[in-house]
Amino acid sequence: MKYSFAAADDELEIMHLLAGCDLPHEDITAELLENFLLGWDGARLVAVVGLEIKNQDALLRSLAVDAAYRNRKIATNLVDQIEDYARSLKVDTLYLLTMTAEAFFIKRGYRLTERDSASAGIQGTAEFKSLCPASAACMVKHLAPD
Repeated sequence: MKYSFAAADDELEIMHLLAGCDLPHEDITAELLENFLLGWDGARLVAVVGLEIKNQDALLRSLAVDAAYRNRKIATNLVDQIEDYARSLKVDTLYLLTMTAEAFFIKRGYRLTERDSASAGIQGTAEFKSLCPASAACMVKHLAPD
């Protein structure tokens, strides 16, 4: 498995993978892709995760692994790497919305929180405003040392 940050010409493959995993992709833009990390098996895109950065906070979004590649710790590796990247950018707090991966993220130190506890920048993202249903679990992880 090779990991790399997304390039503009990866956009269609990323959107295809997200759609195949039933994840929102309608708001994907070249600018947003600057903070997306990809997992490759040769020339095949098999995994993705992204950050949507808003000041000292970020929305961890679009974590997807091709069904044929699941249960190989790829998602764990992606989350670890994107968290390290967020720290390098001085992001203090990560938020996410999920319909299916609550247990996965709890094991990685995230906790449930109310949607309205997120910063205004995070609440202003398309995922918060319209793409993810109100029933999605909102989770948070503080990266900054206490």
